[in-house]
Amino acid sequence: MKDGARSRDKKLLLMGSSAFKGRELPVEVKKRLDAALERGMMIIVGEAPGANRIFQDYLKAKGYRDVVVGHAVRLRYNVGNWRDVQYGKNLKERERKMIEDCDSAIVIWMNNSGVIAEDLELLKRLGKPTYLYECSSETNHVREGQLDPNRIYDRFYHMKEYYRKRKTESQLQ
Repeated sequence: MKDGARSRDKKLLLMGSSAFKGRELPVEVKKRLDAALERGMMIIVGEAPGANRIFQDYLKAKGYRDVVVGHAVRLRYNVGNWRDVQYGKNLKERERKMIEDCDSAIVIWMNNSGVIAEDLELLKRLGKPTYLYECSSETNHVREGQLDPNRIYDRFYHMKEYYRKRKTESQLQ
């Protein structure tokens, strides 16, 4: 199989904080996303306000069609009229299943959002190559690069996982 054909089978997840209020994607993010589009990757994107909507607007402006919009209970935004998939019945389940379904990710993390922190831990633990664009509206500090396997993004991750598993087990009984 040629590299190009293999790349088309890959799924790239785009996700980010709802607190991200930029009018367009940061240049560094655009570069990585454009490279993925050139390789013909399938894009999975959310529909929440903030970064996800900016990702969608960018994909529509590019005329990209191989996009799936992931949602939970109801679809709130699908600017490109792309195929949509219900990945779960609530935010946590949707995020987890979208992460499990992807091969790699681009994430915009604003102000150390707790939801995104938990997602970053899951991406890290599953070994999914992830480009992280981390920014703060308070300090205007930006840090970007690949997910650091040694960094702790959510210090409560293990506790949350413990209680999530206990809840799942009790529901099965």
